[in-house]
Amino acid sequence: MADWVLDDDYYIDLESGTEIVAEAEFQETDRYTHIALQDEEVVIKGEVTLKVDAAVAMDLTSLVPQKFLNSQILLDFLAVAGIEVGTQLTLVREITKLLNLGTLGSVEYMRHLGALIGVEFPPEDETSEAEIKKTLIQAIDWYKVKGTYHSLQILALIQQLTLNIWDLYTKDYTTFYEKDWFVGDENENPAGLDNSYYKSPHFGVEVVLNRVYGISPKYLWKADYLNNLVLRVEETRPVHTVPYFSLLLNPKTDEFGNVIEVDGEIKAKVQGVWQYTTKYFDMIESDNEWDFDESIYFDESSEAFAKSINKWVIGTGSYPCSIGETSGSVDVENPVLDGLIDADDIKIEDDKIVYQFTIPKAIEQNNISELGLYIPGSSDQLMVFSCFPKINKDSRVGLNVEVEVYKEDLS
Repeated sequence: MADWVLDDDYYIDLESGTEIVAEAEFQETDRYTHIALQDEEVVIKGEVTLKVDAAVAMDLTSLVPQKFLNSQILLDFLAVAGIEVGTQLTLVREITKLLNLGTLGSVEYMRHLGALIGVEFPPEDETSEAEIKKTLIQAIDWYKVKGTYHSLQILALIQQLTLNIWDLYTKDYTTFYEKDWFVGDENENPAGLDNSYYKSPHFGVEVVLNRVYGISPKYLWKADYLNNLVLRVEETRPVHTVPYFSLLLNPKTDEFGNVIEVDGEIKAKVQGVWQYTTKYFDMIESDNEWDFDESIYFDESSEAFAKSINKWVIGTGSYPCSIGETSGSVDVENPVLDGLIDADDIKIEDDKIVYQFTIPKAIEQNNISELGLYIPGSSDQLMVFSCFPKINKDSRVGLNVEVEVYKEDLS
């Protein structure tokens, strides 16, 4: 039995011992009946392992000056106090083993430790000491990342979802801007935001729609798919934060009229005459020709053309998606929602143009399956068309749409 060592040379109660009386019951697993004079001599061997976790009484008399030890009342008190102190130290003795959880040997102690971080172990008769130890080790590893954005990505991986996690910035608590996690100096904000903006306690949880569910019909998203994710995020988020859930629809295509399909069976194609990079004399079949010799539309801004495509229309038709499989013109078959894209949300980058808009949480719409981007006018001109499996949107999520048109051939 281990002794309490107060210093290198002084062992309290080195000579003491404790008699332990225990009773045990044995359950029969095998039975053998010996027949005298017929069977050979039978030798039965067994092994009994006894695990004892008993308090080591401490001799506190060594801590009291010798001249006071002639009092029997004091000696009796010190004896009782020594038992109490030894008992308490025995209960916490395994704290030293926390440096290596693999050395923890007391199931009761592991359960107490697990309770401190909210681990719920199964009943002892339904598990083993090894399983309890394994659960505790995994819980402690999880506790180290719980509440971080990394923990949310782990939850997404388990549920086979792709998430974008955003910090949300605002200056009026009405309009929020998504930014990557950022740490800066005082009064420093992410690029594009002056110091009048501040980080909201909200954070964005954006589900990327890139997985197809079901067979007939196919879905990119159903409202009830969010239920389990909401529960898991509630279990791990810090108490001072508020998750804002959204979906991301991200069609991609190029300027050359190719039908481009991305994960989720999302297809997109530019329509009409797309003249952002392809310019030539007397371009025909367009209301905005490059006309060098008559009306002189010379060096019209390519940015003006890209930003003239500022109307979006969402529909519930064009399903199943057959874009590129049939000849003739296409359009949004069954429009249900529409709006305009702010000029600042049309991003002209070196390799692509990105059109961004959001359908707010408050709007509910089932069976979304088609999207068009138009140049508005007396007769709107369709410039980009996309179709995809159905999306059911409820009031718990916003729907973010990013249409990317690349300047290189993606076919």
